[in-house]
Amino acid sequence: VLFSHKEPPLELVDTDARVGDNISYVTFVLFPRHTCASARDNTIDLLHMFRDYLHYHIKCSKVYVHSRMRAKAGDLLKVLNRARPQNSSRPTERKTITLVPFHQLTLSHSRAVLST
Repeated sequence: VLFSHKEPPLELVDTDARVGDNISYVTFVLFPRHTCASARDNTIDLLHMFRDYLHYHIKCSKVYVHSRMRAKAGDLLKVLNRARPQNSSRPTERKTITLVPFHQLTLSHSRAVLST
């Protein structure tokens, strides 16, 4: 199997074969052992299945890339959501390390907490 990118293989040089950045050619080289009576059917089957095989692997590669992109986008959304400022319309109640609301903390209460 030979692969050529952008340029057609030598057999197609003098024809009007398409040329460009998005054009590639796959060439199968068959030897007499591939065309003998005992191997001919298997060779034909393999050549017919090549297109499906190639398309399957292209789709698998696309799925893998898309799943990685979705995972990366999910990670970036988590970072953005963590960086989002708190909603200022509803003040949050802050608590000290002893889980007492901050606005209830008095001087006597703080002395009791510090003495323990």
